[in-house]
Amino acid sequence: MTPTLRTAFYAGLCMLAAVFLMPPAGEAKIGKPRKATNVSISLVDGIAVAPNGDVYISRRSHNIVSKIDQNGMLTNVVGTGVSGYSGDGGPATEATLKVPAGLTFDKEGNLYVADRENHVVRKVDTNGIITTFAGTGKAGYSGDKGPATQAKLNLPSDMTVDHKGNLFISDRSNNVIRKVDPSGTITTYAGTGNEGYNGDNMPALRTNLDKPFGLAVDKHGNLYIADRGNNRIRKVDAGSGLMSTIGGDGGFFFIGDNGPAYRASIAGPTDVAVDDEGNVYVADRNNNRIRKINTLGMIRTVMGTGQQDYNGDAEVARETNLHLPFAITLDNNGDLLVVDRSHYRIRKMHQKGSRVETIAGNGVKNFAGDNGPATGANLEFPHGIVVDKQDNVIFADKGHYRIRQIDPEGIITTVVGNGIRGNIGDNGPALEASVFPTILELNHKDEIFFLSPSGFVSLIRKVDNNGIISLLISTGDQDYQEAVMTAGYTGRSSHSEITIITQFSGLAFDKKGNLYVSDRINHQIRKVTPEGKIITIAGNGSSDYTGDGGPAKDASFRDPQSLTMDKEGNLYIGDTANNVIRKIDKNGIVTTYAGNGNHEHSGDGGPALKAGFMSIGDIVFSPSGELHVVEPGNHTVRKITRDGKVELVAGRPGVQGLFGDGGKATEAMLKQPACIAFDSKGNMYITDMGNNRIRKVDTNGIITTLAGRGSFGWGYEGEEVNIYFQNFP
Repeated sequence: MTPTLRTAFYAGLCMLAAVFLMPPAGEAKIGKPRKATNVSISLVDGIAVAPNGDVYISRRSHNIVSKIDQNGMLTNVVGTGVSGYSGDGGPATEATLKVPAGLTFDKEGNLYVADRENHVVRKVDTNGIITTFAGTGKAGYSGDKGPATQAKLNLPSDMTVDHKGNLFISDRSNNVIRKVDPSGTITTYAGTGNEGYNGDNMPALRTNLDKPFGLAVDKHGNLYIADRGNNRIRKVDAGSGLMSTIGGDGGFFFIGDNGPAYRASIAGPTDVAVDDEGNVYVADRNNNRIRKINTLGMIRTVMGTGQQDYNGDAEVARETNLHLPFAITLDNNGDLLVVDRSHYRIRKMHQKGSRVETIAGNGVKNFAGDNGPATGANLEFPHGIVVDKQDNVIFADKGHYRIRQIDPEGIITTVVGNGIRGNIGDNGPALEASVFPTILELNHKDEIFFLSPSGFVSLIRKVDNNGIISLLISTGDQDYQEAVMTAGYTGRSSHSEITIITQFSGLAFDKKGNLYVSDRINHQIRKVTPEGKIITIAGNGSSDYTGDGGPAKDASFRDPQSLTMDKEGNLYIGDTANNVIRKIDKNGIVTTYAGNGNHEHSGDGGPALKAGFMSIGDIVFSPSGELHVVEPGNHTVRKITRDGKVELVAGRPGVQGLFGDGGKATEAMLKQPACIAFDSKGNMYITDMGNNRIRKVDTNGIITTLAGRGSFGWGYEGEEVNIYFQNFP
């Protein structure tokens, strides 16, 4: 994105959202070395090793390529940090990139960069001069048998170079592999251009691919392809030109370790690497593993447990958790380098002993604004929100792995989380713990309770008034498992066939201190007493819509999520997939409180039972006793008045965007609002998740932004920020 102001209009309605673009967190001026393990590297898409052993990484959200030298120092070597397409013929440090992806080197030491959203491949020579090597800068599929610089590519993702000097390009959105020979002529090497899978053992040019990503070549010139959409690793034989599958059966699962690779399932592979012996390494992204296919065609996991919470560097790679590993390569010593993408680290697996070492990244995702005005802070996917007795607004800054607080003076601080995704640090200071907060709730002491997913397991963690964090419940605990089984479990088990699969999705407290939890996968509601006893109070375990007028334990729900209590102690449930709100009174009898069961927006101004709701999200009572309902997919907040009528409170039904601050909330635009909360005066706070803001609707119905600049990047202190306006059709 160039630093210019662009405004676009669609006929009819113009939907504007301000997006702030700024350099990334912790980013120094180009060329200044920093200790690589102290840097917030954010999202990395590509990795390559230079002939001299230096490691290069493409930092997509920063639009920069950085070098990690053999002393562990990081320097930015390509790109200015500004999104754009400029600089050819000059120093690479003065050029602009747009979402750089795969990287590779040729034997002379020239660096190639898949400049993905510019639809080109850039070349940086050994003197540091950048040029365009392939592509015109326009998306398309043309130019075969002509100069590569006159051909069109479509989101190139990766590249590799064979021993003859041919450069292979993963032309992802064209579903083909292109080849540029040493003379600069481009051809299609594999793929038909059609997305899908049509078999193997046929000429590569007659074989379909589906979003090919990573590439590698062995010493014989055979090409290996991470065929991500087909969940397979493909091989093009250099001699015959035939395509075959060497790993993956097409299933998006994790099975098959220690057996034939072609019978194993690989989930969304994004990269491959080949060692000198011909062993193939696979970034099995969605299984959170690195797997190895040996020369006999057998597959096994060599790194990762399948769990995603960060657990540090282990002495044994198979005991180290990875989170969506994206790119891999082998260094000059044969050690495996892994882009542990959502842990924001580059990890090295030593071949001798398989010890794991972090060589870059401090694991902290970029964020900004603490101890300053909340309106100047950057948020990322704000989710759960509550207001304490002092009118502090507390919310889950989910994408930054923190819980943050805005005091009545408008100053924002972090109160929980060290910025690392995970569930580590219980029984210690909450600010030193790793977290992944989603839904929040407060008890009568203003202690914070929050939901935190962890793979197949769902957790409820607590932060007391001394700032100490602890684990309250895990769905993997024996007590919880027994409670589920006692209630008549009818769902699924995990891949180990031991642990029951379930997921918490809503929290609410009553006046006695009982905690209510919605178990959305098992379609049940459970109560946790202050003594820790777990009781199922609603739902027979079946996914249906039955039981109104009878005991809640005998009723059926479908994907129950949000929960709230009224002042009388009645429990309300967002029965999401049934498109209704159910009520359980103090006698345990369930009825439908709102919704006609249709997935629609209808009925404003009429009875709640005749109104249609879409994607029921958070439900919360205002101090005046009116139930407010968030509809994320409809981009609105509605309320049910005390006389049972439905009214729009904020947002325009079916319209998403960022608009309306300073005016009526019913004329403003929201984008995927997640949760709401009220202060003691009746002001409503909305986590406007898609806009990365907290919006406030005062008691007069006027909307403003309380927190967030609409961006989850970083700006230097005192630096001018560029703004552009973008449509959301």
